[in-house]
Amino acid sequence: MNTLTRKQRELQQREQLFLDTARQVIREHGVSGLTMEVIAEITEYSKGTVYKHFTCKEDIMCALCADGIEYLLTLLNQMMNFEGRPREKSVIIALSYLLYAERYPEEFDLILAARNTNIRQKASPERLEASDNADERITRLIKEQIRAAIKCGDLKLQEGVTVDQLCLGPWALSLGMIALYEASDLISSIEFSPMQETLYQQLNFLLDGYQWHPLSAEFDYRKTICNATKLLENNTDAPSIGSTLGILK
Repeated sequence: MNTLTRKQRELQQREQLFLDTARQVIREHGVSGLTMEVIAEITEYSKGTVYKHFTCKEDIMCALCADGIEYLLTLLNQMMNFEGRPREKSVIIALSYLLYAERYPEEFDLILAARNTNIRQKASPERLEASDNADERITRLIKEQIRAAIKCGDLKLQEGVTVDQLCLGPWALSLGMIALYEASDLISSIEFSPMQETLYQQLNFLLDGYQWHPLSAEFDYRKTICNATKLLENNTDAPSIGSTLGILK
């Protein structure tokens, strides 16, 4: 049963309209083209109405970031139903960023941009809290797999290494790899292989370096990704999952 009043539902729908419009503006004109005036003009609302929902352009950017991460979390929560060992789930989590970048290509940069001090100083506390909470939920999923691996004996932390440090590795690799590939046309000194294959390969290099078992030479993680993809395709509205994770072919 919907407990929201009609007015509350209308406010939610209008706010989503503003976010969808902002997303389209960024796709067509970049972040520099996003202004409160443009949102008001396209949606045919007054600028004052837009300001009732968002304090500034940076507030919208943080909201878009949180909105996109919610999609990523939906994928991750589905994948956590996959029955596999902790390293399998960790590989799946890392590769999920490819699906996020495909669905929200222009906004992917906002994951990093929304952490910029200048943006955070201008965004509202409510938006910052929502964005930070979304981040915390992702890191919690990553840490859960690390702790599960330690508990079952698949992973032993080296002296002086913390769970947080291991959490940063796959997370940074996924974000950094996608960002580099987005700028690949500007980098002539490297021949770029398909991103899916490169990310998969680099993840295995990293996790093998941690001595996180099963090692890639001992286990078929491609089969893991294939099975997880089938699970996602059966439970989400994302039809291009298989093609995005092209290493399955």
